[in-house]
Amino acid sequence: MKKLLQNTMLLLLLVSYTAFVPQLCSAQAAAKTNKSITNEKEPNVIATAEKVINAPLDEVWAVLAEDWAGIGKWSSGVSHSQGFGEPIGGSDYTIRACEITAAGFDDTKEEILEYDAENYLIRYELADGLPGFVKDAINIWTLEETAEGTLIKGKTTMRATGVMGWMMKGIMKGATRKALESMTRELKHYVETGELHPDKIKSNERVAKKDAKMRKKMVTVEVEQKIGASADKVWQIIGEDFEKISDSNPDCPYSEWAEGFDTAEVGAKRIMYMTDKRDNKYFVDEIAKYDPENRHITIEIANEEGFGTLNVEYSWVNMDVVEIDSENSILKIRFNYLTKPRFLKGFAKGSMRKAFQKYAYGIDYHAKTGEIVDEEKWKEIKHLYK
Repeated sequence: MKKLLQNTMLLLLLVSYTAFVPQLCSAQAAAKTNKSITNEKEPNVIATAEKVINAPLDEVWAVLAEDWAGIGKWSSGVSHSQGFGEPIGGSDYTIRACEITAAGFDDTKEEILEYDAENYLIRYELADGLPGFVKDAINIWTLEETAEGTLIKGKTTMRATGVMGWMMKGIMKGATRKALESMTRELKHYVETGELHPDKIKSNERVAKKDAKMRKKMVTVEVEQKIGASADKVWQIIGEDFEKISDSNPDCPYSEWAEGFDTAEVGAKRIMYMTDKRDNKYFVDEIAKYDPENRHITIEIANEEGFGTLNVEYSWVNMDVVEIDSENSILKIRFNYLTKPRFLKGFAKGSMRKAFQKYAYGIDYHAKTGEIVDEEKWKEIKHLYK
C-alpha cells in the first residue's frame, strides 16, 4: 500500500510538471515574440497608497522631501538613514542609504530622479538593494491640498523579470502596497503629533535590543606604535589626509574620496581599493567622529565589495595620536569587528592584528620620510620593523 501511494504521488508530480513546463515555455516564448510590440521596460508590479494628513502642504513636504534623507527618523521600515551626494531642489542630498529593519532584506540606496517643489512631487529610484530578478524600482510621491488637509499619494512601480519575477510579482505587489500604507500611516502620525508612531517605537526597541546583543559579541584588536614624527604630522596623515590612506597603507594600492566628498569631516567617505584594478575589491570608509583638537578619529565601514566576511554594521576603527615630544608620538589603533558568519571572528583576529600593525609601520615610515609606502616599498623596508 505504501509503495502504491509513493508511485501515485510521483505520477501526480510528473503530470503537474509536464503540464506546467509547456505553459511556462509558451509564456516565455510569447513574451520574446511580443518584445517588438510591448515596451520591455514597462513595469509589471504597481502598488499605491494614499492618506489625508491633517496638516498644511508645506509641513508634509518638509518631512517627506526636504528632509528626504531623514526617513529613518519616522519610518519603522528603516532603522537608520543617511544622505550624501549633491543637493537637489530643497533636499540637501541626491542619494540616501537606508538600513532596513525587515529580516532577510538588504540595505538599500536610493537616488532622486525628480524634485518638483512647485508641484509637490518627488520621484526616486532604488539604485541598490534590489533582488536580481527586479530590474528597476521607482517611487513617486505627490501631495495635494484638500479641505481636510494634505492628500499624500505614494506609488511604486517595478519591473520583475524572468521565471522568478513571473512567480513573485503578485507577492511583491502585496508586500509593496503594505509598505506604502505603513509609510503613509506613520508619516501622518509624525507630522500631526510630532511624535513617533507606535510601530516606529517598537521597531526602535527591537533594533536597540539586537544592537546590544551584537555588540557583546564583537572582537577587538589593538595596536600601539611609537612613531618617529610629531603628533601633528601623524594626525595630518590619518585625519586631514583621510583620503590618502594609500600613501601609508601597503595593502591599499589606491584610495580616493567617494563621490560628493572632498574634506575630512564627520560623514565624509573615502574608497580604499585593495587591488590595482580598482573594481572588484574595495572598502568604503566613513568618518563617524572627527576631533582634531584631541587627534582622534573614528572610522566606520560603510560598505565593502569582494570580501563578504566582515559585518560592516559592526566594524569600525578608533585611532588616536598621543604626543611624546616635538619629534615623537604614539599611534593607538583599536579595531572592533564582527564577521559573517560570526564563528570566524576568532580565526580572523590574528590576520586583522597583523594587517593593522603593518599599517602602523607604514604610517611611521611615511611620516618620517614622506615616501609612499606601497607593497613594493614595504618589501624593501619591512626588515626595519622586525
